[in-house]
Amino acid sequence: MSENQKPLAEEQTESVQAAPESPQTEESVLSAEADSDEIVETTDDGAEEEPVEEEDIDPADVRIFGMPRVCFHYTAFGVAVGYLVSGIIGIAGYNPPNANICAVVCAAIGYVIGSRLYKKRKAARDAAKQSPESAE
Repeated sequence: MSENQKPLAEEQTESVQAAPESPQTEESVLSAEADSDEIVETTDDGAEEEPVEEEDIDPADVRIFGMPRVCFHYTAFGVAVGYLVSGIIGIAGYNPPNANICAVVCAAIGYVIGSRLYKKRKAARDAAKQSPESAE
C-alpha cells in the first residue's frame, strides 16, 4: 500500500478530530459588532446627504469600446455570422477559409451597416429636435 492508502494511526486521528476552539465567544463577537455599529452611527452628525442624481443618458448615445451601441451590436453579430459561415462551408464539404478571416470580414460588414444605421438615426433625432424649436 502507498502512504495515501494506509489507515491513519490513532494519534493522527485524534489530532484531526480535535478542532481548535476559537478564543472569542459569541458574546464577544456580538459586542464587537454592536460597538462598530455605534461608531458608525455617531459619525453621522445628523447631517443628511442629498442623493446625487445621475444624469439621464440616451441609450442611443452609449458607447461600447469607442463605438456607438448600434455599431457594436452589428459588429458582434457580424463576428458570429462569420464563424457560422465558415462552419457551414466546412459542413458542405468545401475547403473552408480560416474561421478568423471570415469573422473579421463579416464584422467589418456589420460595422459598416451599423454605422450607416446610426448616422440615419442620429440625423432623424437631430431633425426631430430642431423641428419643435423652430415651430415656437
